[in-house]
Amino acid sequence: MRILELNLMAFGPFEDVAIDLSRGNHGLHIIYGPNEAGKSSALRALRQVFYGIPVRSVDNFRYPHNKLRIGATICNTDGVLVEFIRRKG
Repeated sequence: MRILELNLMAFGPFEDVAIDLSRGNHGLHIIYGPNEAGKSSALRALRQVFYGIPVRSVDNFRYPHNKLRIGATICNTDGVLVEFIRRKG
C-alpha cells in the first residue's frame, strides 16, 4: 500500500488542504515548516484517517466533532486506487 494523498477537508487548523505524497519512489516524505504550521495536526490526521478519530479529539478547535473530515487516496499492491473519507460520527 502506498499513500498518494492526504486530504484535510475539515481537521484541526486545516480546511480543504491536500498534501500530495505521490512523488518519489522511496516511500519517505519529510514535512517541515515553522512552529504552529500544522505539522503535528497533519500527522494526527494521517493516523486517524486509517484508525479512526478518537472520542475526545483535540482537533475540534475550528470545526465541531461532527464536522471533522479527513480523506486519503491510496494505491494497493495491485495498482488499484482507493479514495475514501473518514468522518467522526
